[in-house]
Amino acid sequence: MHLAEYLFRRCHQIGIRGVFGVPGDFNLIALDYIEECGLNWVGNVNELNAGYAADGYARIKGISAIATTFGVGELSALNAIAGASAELVPVIHIVGFPSTAIQDKKLPIHHTLADADFELFMKMSERLSSATILLREPSEATKAIDDTIVECYRSSKPVYIGFPIDLVKAEVDPAPLEHSLWLRTPPANATSEEEAAVNVIRDRLFKAQNPVILVDSLAGRYQGLHVSRTFVEKSSLPCCAFPMAKGVINESLPNFRGIYAGGVSNPGVLELVKSSDLILHIGPRPTDLNTGGFTSDTPDIDTIVFHRDSVFIQGHTISNISLENVLGKLSEAISASTAVSPVSSSPSGHHTSPPSSVDVEPPNTSLKEPMPVCGRKLDTSSPVTHDWLWERISSWLEEDDIIVMDMGTSALGGLWCRHPRGAQSIFQLLWSSIGYALGATVGAAIAAREQETESETPRKRRTILFTGDGSLQMTAQEISTLVRQELSPILFVICNEGYTIERYIDGWDKSYNDIQPWDYKLLPAVFNPKPDTLRTYSAHTKGELESLLNDDQFGPAENFNEDMPAPLRLVEIHMDKHDAPHTLPEMISGLQGKK
Repeated sequence: MHLAEYLFRRCHQIGIRGVFGVPGDFNLIALDYIEECGLNWVGNVNELNAGYAADGYARIKGISAIATTFGVGELSALNAIAGASAELVPVIHIVGFPSTAIQDKKLPIHHTLADADFELFMKMSERLSSATILLREPSEATKAIDDTIVECYRSSKPVYIGFPIDLVKAEVDPAPLEHSLWLRTPPANATSEEEAAVNVIRDRLFKAQNPVILVDSLAGRYQGLHVSRTFVEKSSLPCCAFPMAKGVINESLPNFRGIYAGGVSNPGVLELVKSSDLILHIGPRPTDLNTGGFTSDTPDIDTIVFHRDSVFIQGHTISNISLENVLGKLSEAISASTAVSPVSSSPSGHHTSPPSSVDVEPPNTSLKEPMPVCGRKLDTSSPVTHDWLWERISSWLEEDDIIVMDMGTSALGGLWCRHPRGAQSIFQLLWSSIGYALGATVGAAIAAREQETESETPRKRRTILFTGDGSLQMTAQEISTLVRQELSPILFVICNEGYTIERYIDGWDKSYNDIQPWDYKLLPAVFNPKPDTLRTYSAHTKGELESLLNDDQFGPAENFNEDMPAPLRLVEIHMDKHDAPHTLPEMISGLQGKK
């Protein structure tokens, strides 16, 4: 078997069906093997967008692949790869290299600095990747590929595979393909440390009067997602999520209370946390935006911190444990306790109901009347505002939606609206590269389509993008890929004349925070879609947007099928350039150390 076929068949085996990227002279021959290995070549407009798309795809499917060419291609993708590294997203980066002969002769060829250093760009990726390999010996290549793919999945970070063009057709033994890769970390044997940790935590939990669970972003990484969700559901204890953990926990659970970010938490959540006497903090990642500007610390409250391989209790760290094992055993212990009652009680039977202001009912997703927000009568002629928009969107979202939010007012507004069961959020709160979300939407929509076609019980999942006009202008040409791949997400573009977050930081009316206004609803037509596959809309008032959200021919997934496929939909939402979610000034104050 040729080495390129081996690589792409391995990608197919682990669930990858679409490969993102841009063709280049050093990867072209390898790309010839993609379709014959059962994969779809997505073909992005540029490598940066391809990297964003691979990121979005991996967040839905678990792992992804991007193929670029040496030098110019891989460096264009590097910002997206850095984002995947920061956000712990597993992406296999396949880079087509010049031939081994050219490397050995140190020839000054194109796509280099003419310095004979063919590993320079790989070294740039090295700090961002959990593994980097440059294939050289065919006899060793298949094992190197397998080990690198396993490392990608287990580390939940990007990896780099340099693939010289003359090795594409190198003959290798295909026998390893007869055995699937074991991507998950093998179940760890129970340790005495785990038993000790579980006993201590269980006793402390049963004695607590007002315990609270805080779920953080790492609870959804390193194979901890399922066990974290199970623990929250079985415990029935009040649970809050940090911003970067949005979507880790089912927000329709009766014990889910909202987003906790210190001084910029959901209403009532800060009071709930501060009134607790025991905090179970799962998967901490204390970054600035995730903690409301480092305002989330609770030093006076007894806190048990769960890491991937250790637990911190009362000033002591218990190592040599598995988060999966510990949370699993705690779930079993709680389930076995007959004293547990839903939501209102801790395992000891003590009352743990939070203040009434925290009792937020899940949104009424079937609401169709033009009085959508907290029973207030809608002023149909008033302009759309962020605070109204995100509250209204909460009731419009459907189960299993994929919600992609670009960094800016979209993410900082959408974070605070409650999502229905099964909804999945995609955003970059740590790396915060604006323009990311449109590319990620491409990847997420492709992943959702694959899930629908491959599942024995298919479910239609809408992919929905919320992005600002400034963010969209960074990567707008990726709409071309949506058209080419016949994808049908819903794109909401918030048109507010530029960079709102930057205005709040500095330069309120400075020209550097302004952008050239586009007529976005005309933009998709540039990419020549097929007839009846594209619809565009524009909303300047709450009434106009309300009518659109209530239109059965616009949003509901159930209303589209094979006879009437869903079109690509782009919606301009016009707002005042100074309007922002009410949490934004508080967040900025926290980041600047003013809180």
